[in-house]
Amino acid sequence: MVRILHVADTHIGYSAYRRIDDETGLNQREVDTYDAFRQFVEYALIQKPDLILHAGDLFDSVRPTNRAIAVVLEQLLRLNAAGISFVVIAGNHETPRLKETGSVFSLFEHIPHVHAVYKDRYETVELDGVTVHAIPHCDNIEREKQQLRAHNDRAGINIALLHASVYGAGKQTFLMDEFNEQLISIHDLLSFDYIALGHYHGYTRIRDDVYYAGSTERFSFTEVREQKGFLEVTLYRNGERSVRFHELQTRAMVDLEPVLCTDLTAQEIRDTITERIRESAPEDKVVRLKVLHIPLQVYHTLDFEELKRLTRNAVHFEIKYELQHDEHALNAEHPSFRSLRTEFEHFMEHYAIRQDLDKNLLKELGLAYLQKDEEGEEGET
Repeated sequence: MVRILHVADTHIGYSAYRRIDDETGLNQREVDTYDAFRQFVEYALIQKPDLILHAGDLFDSVRPTNRAIAVVLEQLLRLNAAGISFVVIAGNHETPRLKETGSVFSLFEHIPHVHAVYKDRYETVELDGVTVHAIPHCDNIEREKQQLRAHNDRAGINIALLHASVYGAGKQTFLMDEFNEQLISIHDLLSFDYIALGHYHGYTRIRDDVYYAGSTERFSFTEVREQKGFLEVTLYRNGERSVRFHELQTRAMVDLEPVLCTDLTAQEIRDTITERIRESAPEDKVVRLKVLHIPLQVYHTLDFEELKRLTRNAVHFEIKYELQHDEHALNAEHPSFRSLRTEFEHFMEHYAIRQDLDKNLLKELGLAYLQKDEEGEEGET
């Protein structure tokens, strides 16, 4: 029996938004990635698995900061001191475009129980009756997958470790829509006791023996409904396996029900936006609210200072406005010209103004000025 923890896409060093962590003075989202990784390591130190597999994108960038490197190094040394083997492959985020750039993984080669595979080719890692067949992000995955298929019959337990998008397993291809992601067919992943995948951020069972662990944090609003964590895998000598997902405690991310303005009055739009924000209890959360088909004139009446006040305790609160096309706007190809007085009346009828102003009075004043101007023009003729 072999007990494995399968983790991926920790993206250590990722940062976003402007919120600063009070305790450390660092970007809050950067701290969140550190916290998630530490939670994982704490679990590993308690459970003491035979092996940890990290399926790529340990770091968020090719050149992580010294701080990000230090955080990872500290945790790897803790695992090493406990005698826990850690096998990691390079993902697309940490693989340099130019080979001359070098890899951050070379810093960990002196740690006995850490095995980093990052040199643009298929490699195997032999560990007490377990062979890990590893393909990092590389230039020619078609070439390297041939090596994978040719060497999957070692004695003992054989595990494949890849960072790629898989296709051919049903209708979905597990893409992240990144320019340099690699694709591999499910039909190239045969005859392994377990296949540990990274790159796709959603925890997913592809087949009984093929899993994405998903990422350890949420990095976009497309991941709002996904659980974040890692997998605990037990492989038995008779070919049976058990796979269990463990959820990590992560930053709350919320995509609120959109405000559809089509059938709402100006005041109803303002009230609904405020209500959505208050109901979300945004403190310490990452939140998005879409306001759809809002008329431009209503948009200009929003109290942005009040909205800022209501959302100031969020780590990030994003309001995306989709402006309504003015159906009454002039068509450039077929213009229709009306008198200035008629245009002004039409404008005042559809334009929303602040509640403390008398719309009828403004309209009367405007018409009076227009009439005075027209009378002045007649006197000059």
